[in-house]
Amino acid sequence: MSQGHILIVDDDVVDRKTAQRSLERAGWEGDIVQAANADDALALIRSGEFACILLDYRLPGQNGLELLEQLHQSGDTIPPIIMLTGEGNEMLAVESMKKGAFDYLPKQQLASDTLYRVIVQAMERAKMQRALAEAQTQLERLALYDALSGLGNRNLFLRDLGRSLSAAQRSQQSFCLLLMDLDRFKIANDLFGHDAGDFILAELGHRFLSLARASDSFYRLGGDEFTALIAAPDRSSLRPLTERIKAAVNTPFIYAGQAILIGISIGAAVFPADGSNADALIKAADSAMYRAKQSAGPASPADGDTA
Repeated sequence: MSQGHILIVDDDVVDRKTAQRSLERAGWEGDIVQAANADDALALIRSGEFACILLDYRLPGQNGLELLEQLHQSGDTIPPIIMLTGEGNEMLAVESMKKGAFDYLPKQQLASDTLYRVIVQAMERAKMQRALAEAQTQLERLALYDALSGLGNRNLFLRDLGRSLSAAQRSQQSFCLLLMDLDRFKIANDLFGHDAGDFILAELGHRFLSLARASDSFYRLGGDEFTALIAAPDRSSLRPLTERIKAAVNTPFIYAGQAILIGISIGAAVFPADGSNADALIKAADSAMYRAKQSAGPASPADGDTA
């Protein structure tokens, strides 16, 4: 693995030099930087990139455990930290690991081969942890987001709906739920093929996201059915947004040189006027969407239809 810079944090100049000489004898290729106290160490960590930090337990003003805890609570990405001490206290070792240290090494064991091995092992473990975290993030995204449109999926929608209901009940405020079904999508899919259908769904994801305010969320439930949670006090205030949604969907989709035209039917439900729980709101929005799809003329906001 490629070697990087090492930071040695120790108030004892002799111990700092001992650790540095051990690394140099082991052939460490990166820079070896020294700090005598917690403040200097924090400044160096924030301004540079280190592959590993050797942190002494006894520091003036702030001990190593306190600095270790401060670094992990900062929320910043920090390199693996190896706690050093001359005490050889196993309780300190356990406490160091609890607070996020990757390893623990008594200063009596700072021989070149030992120190080098411990640092490399800590770096390898840190690399594995990053890979696992990235894989976990990817798995969570697959569980909550639709890969085709980039919008949240049904799982995320149901989770967010529950949270919106709880927040609205606490604050005694309203929000709106939209259910949306594409018109003529199946015809377009049959005429131009599934690749064209996938293209439309992916493009719709971009168009919906461009319409959303920070307080609005759009989701694809599956097939050609979409939904949205909108921060709006009543149905009449939805009209500008639903008009923009229809305009975005009605704009032709250009696929393989062909202009494909589809439409959308939208139904709205307002919390708490149309329902005080998830099932009631979804049912009300679904009924409104069905009426919108069946209606040949313009819909009236009064009857719950917004398309």
